[in-house]
Amino acid sequence: MIMRAITLTALLIFSSIVHTHHSRSHYSYEIQQIEGELVAVHWVNPHVGFTVKVKNEQGEEELWRVEGHSNLLSMQRGNVSSDVFTVGEHVIARGSPSIRRERDLLTTNLLLENGREILLSGEAEPYWGEQSFASPGTSNYELVDALAENRGLYRVWSATPGGVGQIMDFPFTSAAIAARENWNPVDNFAERCEPEGMPRIMRNPHAFEFVDNGHEIFLISELYDLVRTIHIGDSAPPLDQGGSPLGYSTGILDENTLTVKTTHINWPYFDNIGTPQSNSVEMLEIFTVSDDQTRLNYQLTVTDPNTFSRPAAYQRYWLALGEQIEVYDCQVY
Repeated sequence: MIMRAITLTALLIFSSIVHTHHSRSHYSYEIQQIEGELVAVHWVNPHVGFTVKVKNEQGEEELWRVEGHSNLLSMQRGNVSSDVFTVGEHVIARGSPSIRRERDLLTTNLLLENGREILLSGEAEPYWGEQSFASPGTSNYELVDALAENRGLYRVWSATPGGVGQIMDFPFTSAAIAARENWNPVDNFAERCEPEGMPRIMRNPHAFEFVDNGHEIFLISELYDLVRTIHIGDSAPPLDQGGSPLGYSTGILDENTLTVKTTHINWPYFDNIGTPQSNSVEMLEIFTVSDDQTRLNYQLTVTDPNTFSRPAAYQRYWLALGEQIEVYDCQVY
């Protein structure tokens, strides 16, 4: 069980702006392979992970943190559950080592003792070619009969596999781009597992649910177990309303369309690469349920002259797949 390292020239691309929880900037482009005893399985969001006991070249035992790219939903769509893994079995992990933390591997491929290869990234290809493998589900999903259920807006909405359908128009100012120089890629809110604010929580691969609460609508996000409150019919926030990372949201529900205006946002970042946003930022969201109730279309307009030369626009959609919100268990390492 000697640790082996293999360097590849291929560039690994991580979608840090839209989909990942961590910036992943502290993982190198080197590809490293380790093997050893599976000590623990961490079946949690935002990323599944494992602890592997490895013998180094000196014959000493070391514990490695092995984290996948995929969240629980991706694994479930690929028909991979936690009972696939057996503590005590011999495994081989392949991925990118951290340049910040010792014995930390961002893993794409995991080979089990029984010869089954598990892909831990939607972009990964099988490496141990002749072995059987299972993929995190990038397209393995099935729409529910949402029209028969007739729940409209009020259900769990699942992100599209691989972030399909996202359209971004972000005309950043030169000042906003320059401000990213102050961003610390290894010490920031994502690396510290701190709950995020608007609009970041609407640009992630996790599910969320709308819940009818009379004069309010709750938007419950799997990401950090956050809850947004949308005040229906209120034309403006209270005069003494203070700021918060999620801001103050007012909404109008007209049949299958929910229009939401959010102000009083004091979250300092537009994204997870250090682009700032000001306390005067305003956001307009339009959620529209399709006629067959299987799809929720989303439009976001962000107005902040400090960050954008004109209003920024973002579009995406979610699907009615009958999936459930899982507990979010971000861990600081």
